[in-house]
Amino acid sequence: MLTRIYRFLDPARIPHELPGRLQSLAQDCATLEYDVAFVLARLRTAPFLDLYSPVVTPLGLKLVGEVTQHPSLGSRRIITSQVWFADPDGCWARTVSRFYRLGRPADRIDIMRSPPLAFDGLSDSSWPVDDE
Repeated sequence: MLTRIYRFLDPARIPHELPGRLQSLAQDCATLEYDVAFVLARLRTAPFLDLYSPVVTPLGLKLVGEVTQHPSLGSRRIITSQVWFADPDGCWARTVSRFYRLGRPADRIDIMRSPPLAFDGLSDSSWPVDDE
């Protein structure tokens, strides 16, 4: 029943790389408990997300913004995978996939200039999604 409404809950739709991502996320979460400084090492190679804004999707909170130095998406406007934790000072965020260095939050004018988002419950095919 739930999978008819929320297709992403169907075990047949679990991406093969998800267990590895979740293990990496869990390890980072555990490391944050005793060594916040390890984040600095991760941020040296992390993509930079500028003019970002939070978006709540059926899969959770994500960020939309202008990314540079992304390992697979390059430099363009993207929507991230789900955000799991973030720096209280707004310098970085950790998604299911990776750390991001955060630039400026988008203001109201930036958001109004952006193309509208539409979600099918998994991703929007017209938007580059960081699910890698």
